[in-house]
Amino acid sequence: MGRGGRERGRGGDGSPWPLGGVLLVGGLLLGGPAFAQEGPCTDGPRFHADAAVRAAAPSPPADAPLNEEPVREDTSRERPHPWLALAEVTSINLVVWTWDRVLMNRDWARVTPSDWGENLTSGFEWDGDHFGTNQLAHPYHGSLYYVAARDNGIPYLGSLGFTLLGSLQWEVFAENKKPSINDIANTSLGGTIMGEAIYRLSSMVLDTEATGWERLGRELGAAALSPVRGVNRVLRGDSWRVEPTPSDWRPDTFAGWARLGYLKLGNGESLAWGKNQFFTELSLRYGDAFRGAHRRPFDAFEGRVQFTTQEAHLISYGQLMGLLVATPLAHDSRDELRLGVFQQMRYVNTAAYELGSQSVDVGLTYQHDLPGSAALRSMLLLNGALLASVSSEHAGQGGRNYDYGVGPGLQLRVTYTRDEWDFVSLEGGLSQIIVLDGSSGSHQVRTAQLRVDLPVYRRLGLGVEGNLFQRDSHFAEFPSVTKDTYQLRLFLSVH
Repeated sequence: MGRGGRERGRGGDGSPWPLGGVLLVGGLLLGGPAFAQEGPCTDGPRFHADAAVRAAAPSPPADAPLNEEPVREDTSRERPHPWLALAEVTSINLVVWTWDRVLMNRDWARVTPSDWGENLTSGFEWDGDHFGTNQLAHPYHGSLYYVAARDNGIPYLGSLGFTLLGSLQWEVFAENKKPSINDIANTSLGGTIMGEAIYRLSSMVLDTEATGWERLGRELGAAALSPVRGVNRVLRGDSWRVEPTPSDWRPDTFAGWARLGYLKLGNGESLAWGKNQFFTELSLRYGDAFRGAHRRPFDAFEGRVQFTTQEAHLISYGQLMGLLVATPLAHDSRDELRLGVFQQMRYVNTAAYELGSQSVDVGLTYQHDLPGSAALRSMLLLNGALLASVSSEHAGQGGRNYDYGVGPGLQLRVTYTRDEWDFVSLEGGLSQIIVLDGSSGSHQVRTAQLRVDLPVYRRLGLGVEGNLFQRDSHFAEFPSVTKDTYQLRLFLSVH
């Protein structure tokens, strides 16, 4: 999206990709509708032929999920609407570009046909935007594209394609700078995971059987979560149509909780000399990645966002992880071992360090049920970072203070839980980031977390948490750097 401080010329690696823009944009424009052909979207909207038919035989709401069970022939299913999705994705870009060009008078939004031609033929570069812009704002923008496709009957993989298309449209036609490869990756991958989570959470808010003020409040709440879906519901008349609420809009299990308290952050120094801060953290768990049926991507996902005082940005931490596909390896009445594939997005933006990634992870999940609705859950994942970013002492493109790279990693989590309350949780991570743009070299990142959250009265708890971040950076032209960051948190939790 909007980027400052970049000039036309060669990309961050010194070698633009000739005709890359033409091939990608042309291929997607011609093949975009084919994204919908991967299979029927089983929770997309229905588009009614006419009001008379609706009055004679009431049907589920326009964006109600359809029967998830596979069928050979079902004439009641509505086909996806890729051209409507394409029109909405393009409209989103037009609205945002008009805001930037006309109301905000951004220099980079002053585009001409000659800029389009150069963008289509000059290839890509790495940009120098701020960390929060690239790693959080761009994924949110991508979520608008994703929901536009999802709400027009396009399934997960097809909606990913439309998200990529929307990002390419913006990079090529909405800016007079060279297209940014990191923007395309963050917008497409981050937009997909964020968009699917937003779409499902907005479904939980909606109740198509409600009327009056309750109905109005629910429609406004869902629209606040997902503006694109909110507009579509108004245009289709869904916002006031009273019909049965689809059961698939509610997960089998859902848990949400909040933590607020005191945080001590040691930036490469003893905690005694660290910064005193206060934080609020919101977390949720949608569905069950360890047990139960799993039919579609993101039938189970979890998310966390943290707001911290005395930081330059409102959001200092964010994480989303969704289960794409899983297969049981062993199970009985008390144990289940699964092999799963996950999509994950991470965002850490503090005064001490920055860390972000878009990854696809493969690994094992295991749950052992204990007496009294308690369970021991563990997860071991091999991370595949498709794009990772980490703070660096040496400036990257455009004065950027972090590097971009790719690389493998390991992630371990062990949790003792009861009634969806995580009493004790131990996490550890190890990743190797090979720098693609920035200070030539590599970074090894190690993270660890131990958290205890115990109930004290009904749904209130008290807890303590310790965090460790270690980075060993080896540069081709500079001395190696080792940095340790410690964090201590004391909090009150509400479940």
